[in-house]
Amino acid sequence: MTLVEMLERQARDIPDKAAIFYQDMEITYGALNNQVNCLAHALMSLGLQQGDRLGFMLPRVPELVVTFLATAKARGIAAPISFELRPQEITTLLTNLSPRFMVIDAAFADLARKSLPPNANIIVIVVGETQDRGAYRWADLLKNGNTDNPSFEVKGDDPVYLNFTSGSTGNPKGAITTHANIFWNTLASVETLGLTAADVHLCLFAPFAHPHEFFARSLYLGGPCVLLETIRPKSIIRTIQDHKVTSFMAIAPIFQTLMEIARTKPQDLSCLRIPESGGMHTRLELIEQFRETFGVPIVPVWGSTETTGIAIANNPQKVVQGSVGKPCKSYEVKVVAADGTELPPNQIGELIFKGPGVVQEYFLKDGNNQKAFRNGWYFSGDLGKQDEEGNFYFIERKSGMLKVAGLQVYPLEVELALLGHPAVREAAVIGIEDNLRGEVPKAFVVLKNEQKFTERELLQYCAETMARYKVPKVIEFRAELPKSGSGKINKKALN
Repeated sequence: MTLVEMLERQARDIPDKAAIFYQDMEITYGALNNQVNCLAHALMSLGLQQGDRLGFMLPRVPELVVTFLATAKARGIAAPISFELRPQEITTLLTNLSPRFMVIDAAFADLARKSLPPNANIIVIVVGETQDRGAYRWADLLKNGNTDNPSFEVKGDDPVYLNFTSGSTGNPKGAITTHANIFWNTLASVETLGLTAADVHLCLFAPFAHPHEFFARSLYLGGPCVLLETIRPKSIIRTIQDHKVTSFMAIAPIFQTLMEIARTKPQDLSCLRIPESGGMHTRLELIEQFRETFGVPIVPVWGSTETTGIAIANNPQKVVQGSVGKPCKSYEVKVVAADGTELPPNQIGELIFKGPGVVQEYFLKDGNNQKAFRNGWYFSGDLGKQDEEGNFYFIERKSGMLKVAGLQVYPLEVELALLGHPAVREAAVIGIEDNLRGEVPKAFVVLKNEQKFTERELLQYCAETMARYKVPKVIEFRAELPKSGSGKINKKALN
């Protein structure tokens, strides 16, 4: 089933049911389909043809969903562009992407203009007020537009968007994602987590990372999604309460901030049924503390750009300590050694994946394709292990693993040890060069309010809790750590 079929089915069967909640606004499935059709026809009238790329720089707003789905109906390929990149990085990305269109929020207009490649023939559409006479206004394109469903067929194996990686191990890579990839991942998520049409969905991933996650599950089920621009904890709590959110997707630090608010003043989140944590490791202490605070455990999952979302997940009714769970329906997962042979239980190796939800290649035909996609499997670059019961455990990114005097050190292990100190709020560990040992860990630490500790005291704590070769050579205290739009620590900005 394609995204187009999902939308048109819901618009036909439940036109008056809410599809999107945003601030005080409600958009029904009928109204959503009309807006999508208007924009799709407008794009085609401006010259969008099948396979053309449409880049967008939009926050978590309804226009993002409409743009994505309209591009799908027009048989174009949507490409979310990170507004956290530097102008020269965006220029390189756009040069490789060669988009026919750009849809940008007015707040990012200056950044977009600075980033357009020289002599680029890109049609720009601005959401919001603009003084740019060379750009089209979003509102004008939708005014009195054609609300009929486009008549041509959209197929499951048609590419629908380029899902860009975070670039944590190099330049962002655009995974060519089809309608079928999204369908199979959505079906796997729905069945694994036990989602229904009664669920209300809120996703707080960055709007340029897995943007289909905002609406794909609700669109398939015929339920509503909630869009929220901010990641301020009080706003998140109020939104969950106001819209009776039942299914909430975020990264671990977001859940931590919600608990900190609740410690100051008790909060009722009894509506929350599935708090889903992906994108990074979720500490066992956090899972248990969240259960004690709100009466429901966080559900750790593992997913990636290339698997179109979660491929491994815990059963919400039985979260296994320290594990990201078992493979979701239609996904095959193995742990392999460097030579590709499958490893027995409890041995650490690379996680590899196969299934209809897994993409087949990246947009640029370069060495990344040969490295990541081999013999029908996606090699994730993540290290993990599997126990005798089939539960999987995330260890570290292969690229993040340090070699200290020839010994393997996993930054996550050091970070978790630091986070075990009662004075530490956040910790991030990277490798730095060392003349004697090749490389050594360096830790960046944020202390909790009013806590005062010296580097020497914290190093002494590390020496008592981990092997000597794992102890950071340097601990640098920060008031805060750099974050991505979803709240994930950006280690590329640390040095």
